[in-house]
Amino acid sequence: MSSTAALHGAKRALRQRMKAVLESIPREEIESQSAAVLKHVVRLPCYERARTVSVYLSMPTSEVDTWELCRHVLRQGKRLYIPRFSNLEPGAVAAYAAHKFSTDMSMLRIMDLDELEHGLTPNKWGIAEPALTLSDGSQREDALDASTGGTGLDLIILPGVAFDLHGGRLGHGKGFYDRFVDRTKKQQPQSPPFTVALALREQIVDTVPRDAADQPCDTLVTPDGTL
Repeated sequence: MSSTAALHGAKRALRQRMKAVLESIPREEIESQSAAVLKHVVRLPCYERARTVSVYLSMPTSEVDTWELCRHVLRQGKRLYIPRFSNLEPGAVAAYAAHKFSTDMSMLRIMDLDELEHGLTPNKWGIAEPALTLSDGSQREDALDASTGGTGLDLIILPGVAFDLHGGRLGHGKGFYDRFVDRTKKQQPQSPPFTVALALREQIVDTVPRDAADQPCDTLVTPDGTL
């Protein structure tokens, strides 16, 4: 077996093991751990300094809930960006039903709390996404697209399946965040974004298998503190 095949096999095995572990965590336990994680995140110097922040929108199970963090970003007057995976033209409702997705995600700005709470649409994975356009028909701001008003990102909040204490992060296998972090760093060589991963206690493992394409995270935040 080649080293590449062995690595992929190790990642697949870890994802399968973590899936069973995470699905067994009661919702109230996820909420409790998520509240503790939020308290640590908002005290991070990189968060306090950040003016532009991207945050993944959590699913109901198996990961740290980030909705309250998104609310905090907006209440602090920072610019909030959340991922969009769907590759659709504005108003393409029929195409949306077909679940067409791009190979890369974009980070699109959420303008206010009302839009966060009521203006998003779930994709095929059940993850809420913003529309490509605003209510007035204008193009929504993309964090990495200057033509839309984007000025880059100061902080990227990372999701994941498993994490280790050396910056290792195991994603869901699509590579969206690894490619996005790499693209952002190349676009902002003088001011690369700080990356912070959020983890439930159950997601911490001894070692996450990784290769050169896997982007390490700068900081890991758990319910028990910052690592």
